[in-house]
Amino acid sequence: MLSPQCGGSKLKPMRRGTLVLALSLAAVGGTLFYGLGSAPPPSPVEASPPTTATVQAQPTSPTEVTQDASAGAPPEAAASRDEPSPNEPVDERRVRRVDPRDEATRREQDRRSALDEVKIAYTLLFKDLGLPKEDETALSDLLVDMWLEGAWTSYQQGRTISVEERSDRISAVIGPEKLEQFLALEQNGPAYWETYQIALLLQRRGVPTTPAQRDALFDILVDVRAQYPIARPPDDLDPNSAEYLAHIHRQQDDFDRHVIELAPGVLSPTQVAYLFQAYDRMSRERIDLFEWQKRMKAEHPEQNTGWMSPARWNPPTRRNPE
Repeated sequence: MLSPQCGGSKLKPMRRGTLVLALSLAAVGGTLFYGLGSAPPPSPVEASPPTTATVQAQPTSPTEVTQDASAGAPPEAAASRDEPSPNEPVDERRVRRVDPRDEATRREQDRRSALDEVKIAYTLLFKDLGLPKEDETALSDLLVDMWLEGAWTSYQQGRTISVEERSDRISAVIGPEKLEQFLALEQNGPAYWETYQIALLLQRRGVPTTPAQRDALFDILVDVRAQYPIARPPDDLDPNSAEYLAHIHRQQDDFDRHVIELAPGVLSPTQVAYLFQAYDRMSRERIDLFEWQKRMKAEHPEQNTGWMSPARWNPPTRRNPE
């Protein structure tokens, strides 16, 4: 868990980093990490893990808040999946034909989810890019389209979009000059994403950020990540070991702790308190799921499974009125 220390360390603002797309599912060694809005797959053993909310709520742009909302923090609830077991006997009387409208509904839901993710990842980047409104809308739609094309779903097998194809399609929308600017800004994608999440958190809590605060937060996040990058655990650690995942969790805790140390120079005491609570909650989520998995692996050693880590910034399923 995080320690509420707020030191006076100073870091020189920089705007550099490594893009980590929020819409991806990455595997590091034998450890699985689930990105934005994603839920860990059902456990292979018949037990329930600690509950964490994993449904991505419709985001509201933190740059469009003009008045304070209620300061009360909405309660957090867990999302669940209700899927039949593949081993369940089939009762022909209960077999339902696939309605074409069902696929259309799923496609529309996936598009809305992808649009939400693009808003989170790119809203603040678009402002720095300075596109005309129609070009911004077209680029947003294109990013959603490309994500949907690459997604593996119940109705399609996703395809790989090369870097060259992606760049060509973006250039066709915004032009080669803006493409170069876009790719340069996108190198700091994680900082844009984290800044948006922090701004959205504080908006929900009734203490919204100003544009100047968001710019300063962005600089802090870029510089902290540059000075404390996520590094692969030592080679002598087994990727399937608990120590391997614990090493990665410590790096995430270190990142959050350094952000909290610098936050008082940018945010009000109330805003810092809410940010600390959010980072501490995420740390507890990591610990809870980690400890549960260790127990399950000890009880079921025959299960050769990787490690799961909760998605960052799991949002509450209920929100205050905007």
